[in-house]
Amino acid sequence: MKAEWEEQAATWLALPINEQNWVSRRERIDVFYSKLIDTISRFQPVKILDDLKIPHDDIWIRDYGPFFVEDKIVSYEFNAWGEKFPPWDLDNEVPDKIAEYMKSPIKKYPWILEGGAVEFNGDGLCLTTAPCLFGKKRNSKEKEKEFLNDLQESFDLKSLKILPKGLDGDHTDGHIDNLARFVAKNHVVMAEGFEQEKKEIEIWLGEHYEAAKVDVLSLPRALPASYMNFIFVNGGLLVPIYNCEKDSAALEYFKKIFPDREVIGIDCTTPIEEGGSLHCLSKQQ
Repeated sequence: MKAEWEEQAATWLALPINEQNWVSRRERIDVFYSKLIDTISRFQPVKILDDLKIPHDDIWIRDYGPFFVEDKIVSYEFNAWGEKFPPWDLDNEVPDKIAEYMKSPIKKYPWILEGGAVEFNGDGLCLTTAPCLFGKKRNSKEKEKEFLNDLQESFDLKSLKILPKGLDGDHTDGHIDNLARFVAKNHVVMAEGFEQEKKEIEIWLGEHYEAAKVDVLSLPRALPASYMNFIFVNGGLLVPIYNCEKDSAALEYFKKIFPDREVIGIDCTTPIEEGGSLHCLSKQQ
C-alpha cells in the first residue's frame, strides 16, 4: 500500500445526498463541497460518485471506499462503524461499483475494516487502533490471527502497530486518522494527550528506522475535530481548520514540515458536525 504523499491519480469524493443528515445544513454543505472540489482540482483530478452514477448512503468514502493497491482494488466489508448508523448497504457496494467502472480486478476480504482505521507509511508499516479492529459488532477476537494475516497479505505489510485506543468522543471507535499520521516513512505526527501511545510508536519506529521521529501537535481541539485529518494532494496539503485561534499554529506547523508543498487550510466546521473532516470524506487513488 503506497503512502498518501506519493503521486496520486485522483481524489474520490461522495456528495452529501443523505437528507436526514444535511437537510438543515444543505446550503452550507454544498458551499463546502464546491470549494473543496475547486481546491483539489487545482492539483489533480476529482472523481465524484454522483457523477459516475454510483449510489451511496453517506459521504464518508474514506471508510467504505476501495483501497487502491498497485494494479488492483482491495476491499473489506463496511457496516457503518459497528452498525451504528444505518443504512450502509449502498456504501458497502461502492468498491465493487468502482472496480467495475475502472475495469479493475478486485480482491475482497470478509472482515470489517474502515479506511480511516489504518495508516500506511508506504514502506510496509501500518498504524491502527484495537477498538476499530475488534470493537462491538466488528471482528471477533477469536479469529484475530486469520484477520491479521489477511491484513498483512492485502497491504503487503512488514509490521502492524495496534494502539489501545483513539480519540475519546470519536463515533468511529477511535480511527487512527484522527490520532496519528505518517508524514514520512519514519516520521509520525499525532494529537496531544497520548503519552503512552507516543512512546509505543517511538519504540516501534525505532525498530525499523535509525532516525525515527514522533511529533506531538499540542493544539487544543473540540472533539472529534482534529488537525490530523489532513489530506495530501500532488504538490499540496489540505489541512482542516475549525475557525478557532489554534488554526494558524496548525497551518504553520505543516508549512514547516512540508516546505515544498502548498499548505491550504479548509474550513471544516460544517462536516465536523457529522463527526468527520477532510480525510474521512475523501479517498486517494
